[in-house]
Amino acid sequence: MPGTADDAAVPPLARKVDFLFRQVHPSGRGPYSLQEAASAIEKLTGEKISHNTLWKLRTGRHDNPTKRVLEALATFFGVPPSYFFDEEVFRAVEEQIELLTVLRDTGVRGAHLRGFLRLSPEAQQMVGELIESTARLEQHRRTDDADSSPGS
Repeated sequence: MPGTADDAAVPPLARKVDFLFRQVHPSGRGPYSLQEAASAIEKLTGEKISHNTLWKLRTGRHDNPTKRVLEALATFFGVPPSYFFDEEVFRAVEEQIELLTVLRDTGVRGAHLRGFLRLSPEAQQMVGELIESTARLEQHRRTDDADSSPGS
């Protein structure tokens, strides 16, 4: 099953489909259900895909869908169809999705990014260093808290 320690046994297509389901969803809610996705795909693309087919693709029970099914999935999740075929495209898109997921889940807003982009390169470097330094301090504090908790 995708997302487990046995990821090596999961077919590549299933890993890619599962990644999209887990990561690509609106802010403030969890992932799309298979039924939601099937309905939205049909509305968006006209392609009828059952929730059972989506489950099979996501879990690796089916790994040879039609081109139309993959194009419909790509349209729904906002990725290029080549995401499913080209490892280089997959890695680039995965990296972009992970960044967008972090921005979504941490509450960073467009205004924050626009403000950052208006800074000089030197100021952007300083902000980046401040973020990294703060993250190190937070990690160190969490480690210290865990080491001093009862039962340690």
